[in-house]
Amino acid sequence: MPLHRDIHRRTYPLRASYMALGGAVVAASLSYLPTNLAWWAFTAVSALAWPHIAFLHSSRQQDQFQAEYFNSLIDALIVGCWIALMHWSLLPGICILAIGVADRFYTGLKRRWLPSLIALLCGMFFMSLAITPSPQWDAPLAVQLSLLPLIVMHSAYASWSNSRMLKTLARQNLQLKLLGRIDPLTTVYSRDYWWKKARAALHQHRSVKEQTCLLVIDIDRFKSVNDLYGHIVGDDVLKLIGLAIRNSLRSNDIAGRYGGDEFTVLCKHTTAREAYSVAMRICEKIAQIRVRDYPQLQISASIGVAAADDSFGSVTEWIKAADSALYSAKSGGRDQVMDATQQPERQHSPSTMPMRPESTRISAAGSGQESLDRDVV
Repeated sequence: MPLHRDIHRRTYPLRASYMALGGAVVAASLSYLPTNLAWWAFTAVSALAWPHIAFLHSSRQQDQFQAEYFNSLIDALIVGCWIALMHWSLLPGICILAIGVADRFYTGLKRRWLPSLIALLCGMFFMSLAITPSPQWDAPLAVQLSLLPLIVMHSAYASWSNSRMLKTLARQNLQLKLLGRIDPLTTVYSRDYWWKKARAALHQHRSVKEQTCLLVIDIDRFKSVNDLYGHIVGDDVLKLIGLAIRNSLRSNDIAGRYGGDEFTVLCKHTTAREAYSVAMRICEKIAQIRVRDYPQLQISASIGVAAADDSFGSVTEWIKAADSALYSAKSGGRDQVMDATQQPERQHSPSTMPMRPESTRISAAGSGQESLDRDVV
C-alpha cells in the first residue's frame, strides 16, 4: 500500500490501542492523586474519543497524509499533557513516550519531528500551568502494573501489523520483479531479461559446448497492418503473435520481444535442425492468426536461425548471424525460415503457402483498394 494512500486506515488501530492503553496508565496514576473530575474527563476523552475523531477528520480530507500529520501533532500534545498530569512519574512517562515515537516511525510519519517535539513540550507546559504538578519520580506498583498491557499488547499488535506490512511489500516486490521480466503487451519476456538469458546461454556454450540456437522473428509487412487497420488492431495482432509464439515453444525455449514487431527465441539444448523445426512451428501458428473483425487480414513471419558458435564474441554477433538469415528469408519471399549456416531450401509455412500481397488489402469507401506491396523489413 502506498504511503500516502489510506494512511488513516493504517494509523487508526495503532492510535486507538495506544491511546486506550496509555489512558489506562494515566488513570492509574490519577487514582493516587486528589480527585479532579476535569482531569478524569480529559483523560477519558483523549484516550477513548480522540482516536475516532482523528479517523473521521482524516477520512474527510483530500490530503490524508497532511491530515494525519496534523493528527500526530495533537497526539504529541496529548502525550505531553499526560506526562505532566502524572506528575512527571518517570517510568510511565518514558514508556508512553517511547511507544508513541515507535508508532510514528511505523506509520511513516517520522519526518517533521521538530514540530511534534514542540507540540509535546507545549502539552507539558500548559498542563503544568493548569495543575502545578509536584514531581513524583517513583511510580506506585499499580501504575507499573498498568504499563504491562501497553507494553505487551500494543507492542505485539504493532509487531503483527509490521509483519503483515512486510509480507505485503515482499509480495508486491515479487510482482514488480515479474512485471519487469515480462513484456506487458505480448506476455513474452522483455528485451533486457531475454538479453541476460542469451548472455548466459552463450557463456554456457563456451564453457561446456551446450548446443543452443537463436531465432530472430520478424512479422511480414507489419507496418502496413498499422497503417491500414490502426494501431489498436496492430496491438491486438501483437498480443496474438506473442500467444502463438509461446504456444509453439518447448519447456527449455525462452521467447522475448526484441522490439516493435521483432521477437527472439532461445532454444536451449537444441541442434540447428531441431531449432528449424521449432521455427517452422512458430510460422504455422502465426499464419493461423485471425482477427475477428478483419477476417481478410492474414499474418505471416520470417525467421532466421543461428546456432551458437565459438566465433561469436557477444550476443550482438550471435543476433547478427540470425539477422543475416532473416534477411535472406525476407529477400527470398518472406513467410519462411532460413538457417544462418546451412541456408536450407525455401519452405513456406503450410498455413499460408505463401501469403499473397492482395491478402492484406482493405477496402475503403470511395477510394478503392490500397496496396500493401511496400517492403517493410
